[in-house]
Amino acid sequence: MNPRVAWLCLVLAALVCGCAHREIAPVRTSPKLEILDSQIRANPSDAQAYSNRGYTLALLGRKAEARADLQRALALKDNAPMRNRVGWAYFNLGDYAAALREFEAAAKASNSRARYDYYSMVLGCWGVGDTRRALENYQLAVERDPRFGEYRTLAERTAEWTPLERRAIHETYVLWSKAWKP
Repeated sequence: MNPRVAWLCLVLAALVCGCAHREIAPVRTSPKLEILDSQIRANPSDAQAYSNRGYTLALLGRKAEARADLQRALALKDNAPMRNRVGWAYFNLGDYAAALREFEAAAKASNSRARYDYYSMVLGCWGVGDTRRALENYQLAVERDPRFGEYRTLAERTAEWTPLERRAIHETYVLWSKAWKP
């Protein structure tokens, strides 16, 4: 079977079965988390360390602590890149409405000129179920970065994304390539 057809079948099966992002049991610590903790102890005003730790805590299932760090990061540095980074963490927390708000704020602050604005918006729109906006932003993402327009280069581009991030972008790609692509 053609790998692309096989992948499409898997995506459709997941949609039909209603597969959802499963909850993970929180993990208390990790080597990366320990490094971030020490960075924050050394410099409590390091917004990037707070956003990195918030993202890491989100991935480890420690939701309340992740939210606190993300809010602290924004309090220390409220700019477009930080809003975008916080949006990715909220997305991985499963708080798609908050993720979309942060992605929209980041895009507004950068006048939609940042390299990540459109593909981040795809994730947020996918999360809240706004397929039309997800597809519109996907088209804009392809115009900015053609790697999003071909399955092989999309897979390479997103290889290190989390499974949830890849699922959102790949499902949107399938719809875009079959029903939206000019």
